[in-house]
Amino acid sequence: MNHVYAMRVFVQAAEARSFRSAAKQLNVSTALVTRSVANLEAHLRTRLMNRTTRAVSLTEAGKHYLDGCRAILEELDRLDASVSAGEREIAGVLRIMATDALSPEVMTALIDGFRRRYPKVQVRLSLTDREADQFAEGYDAGLLVASPSTDVDCIQLPLVTQSLVPCAAPSYLSTCGNPQEPAQLEVHSCIATMTAEKRGPTAWQFVDVNDLQSVTFRPSYAANSSLLIRLAAIAGMGIVLLPESLVAEDLARGVLKRIMPGYHVDGSTTQVWLFYPRRRFLPPVTGAFITYMLEHAGRAGSTVPAIRARSLPRPKHSTSASECGGDLAMSG
Repeated sequence: MNHVYAMRVFVQAAEARSFRSAAKQLNVSTALVTRSVANLEAHLRTRLMNRTTRAVSLTEAGKHYLDGCRAILEELDRLDASVSAGEREIAGVLRIMATDALSPEVMTALIDGFRRRYPKVQVRLSLTDREADQFAEGYDAGLLVASPSTDVDCIQLPLVTQSLVPCAAPSYLSTCGNPQEPAQLEVHSCIATMTAEKRGPTAWQFVDVNDLQSVTFRPSYAANSSLLIRLAAIAGMGIVLLPESLVAEDLARGVLKRIMPGYHVDGSTTQVWLFYPRRRFLPPVTGAFITYMLEHAGRAGSTVPAIRARSLPRPKHSTSASECGGDLAMSG
């Protein structure tokens, strides 16, 4: 038995809570993972994992052994790294999971800048509507929206603060009217983002100098992608509430128009967090990306810089009066 390799397999299986998932991540057969863990248990003469048809879980002995394996493997990796001659070259594949609530122009500019600094890095970017507690295994870093989660075993750093903006296309507003206060949204078509965890009515809250007004409605259109919601707004399908960085260029070009300037959205900021695995020694390419992102966004959470994009043709859309209505309730 290759003891070190068996320990690595055991750690991967424990973190994935599945022999099959561990095998996929290690690019080996499930049978090899099962056999490696069984060999460890035979060597130790104790059971490390409880097996079911759906998942595996650690025994008390397994939990203790996992901590020891992590410490030993991290020290071994540190030793390997320490004997490398000179500074290690930043190269290889970097897998990033990113929220689609970030502007594509901003995200593209950031990746372009990173690759110009490190041209031998190959970036694999996956856009997602997942929230922070769903940072997936197999990624080196994540740029995700939500508050810090204790359910995720990774490092979480505040990166970017984004303001939310209510807006709509001029074509929609010219047909359906330009609402000046939340109560007027009752006769409008409102579009919202949707996640697997949040279905049903949507609530928006607006604040002026006097009070808080809550708007609850069933969206005329909902999608699990901020980019699709933005395109729906540009097409004149209704009113949206989106991060400012995502629509900044559209607002500047007049493709979208901000509504209800006398109100701001209560809790009107979203936070983008930088996620990366909790490891004592990160791959150099991951460390380089973390440093780069903190340099460009700031640990305190600065607003995403405005990055101009090439002009896109304005959509031609005619909104009928029947498309303006919504299913909405007000409270204040």
